[in-house]
Amino acid sequence: MQKLVTIGELARLAGTSKRTILWYDQRGIIKPKTVLENGYRLYEESQVLEYQKVLLLTTLGLKLSEIKKYLSRTGDLNQLFKEKKKEIKEQVENLRFSLNCLEKFELNLEKNKTLVAPVIKVMKPFAVYYFDKVGSYVDIGKYCTKLYQMFSKKGSRFTTLAIFEEPTYQPKKSRMKIGALKKPGMEIKKEFKEQIKEFIFSPGKVITYTHNGSGTLLSLFWKELEKYCRLNKLQIRFDTPNFEIYRKVSANPGKQFFEIYLPIT
Repeated sequence: MQKLVTIGELARLAGTSKRTILWYDQRGIIKPKTVLENGYRLYEESQVLEYQKVLLLTTLGLKLSEIKKYLSRTGDLNQLFKEKKKEIKEQVENLRFSLNCLEKFELNLEKNKTLVAPVIKVMKPFAVYYFDKVGSYVDIGKYCTKLYQMFSKKGSRFTTLAIFEEPTYQPKKSRMKIGALKKPGMEIKKEFKEQIKEFIFSPGKVITYTHNGSGTLLSLFWKELEKYCRLNKLQIRFDTPNFEIYRKVSANPGKQFFEIYLPIT
């Protein structure tokens, strides 16, 4: 039979405090072996190891309900470690991506006095399938998904875009063309053939910036692109609309790539 120790002795043996042991006690994680009539809690010495296991699981980010499960031996520790390893790797990737973004923006500010490092080029005309829409910027993703669903055949790569009919910032109610780059093999569903139109878009000379990250930040980078033009005395054209091309869309912001285009003289 194991020797029983007080809560204070258990805390000392485990290298923690009475308050911590009591906190886990109150939440049903480390319960005393017995409670005396005077309220004294007595624990087994082996519960030091139990506390250390709790500490290990806590450092892995487990919730209390999950810790209870694994302490009761109903959980698979090996499977837990595999799951947590995957989660931690994703967290490391996200932190690395955030650090890369920070360093990139820091460099851009030093060189350009803006967050962006754009390039200037002349674009050849290209064909676009589209439908007209008046709506919010934050809903562009939904509109692009709707367009995607209007096609029975998507071709080798379905690339969406938005063309903005108004040159001013209209986040709530903007006139747009929600489109897709026309590629071989694409086919519109019969019931949508009257809704989807087609035209040749000729942007000409543009200044463009590629954003790798969350699409919710695009409006900010539009403003930074305009600021870059002002600082470098580049004349914006208003005879051709601004547009965005969504080259790669993913649930992981670090794997998304969006291009914004501003026509210039």
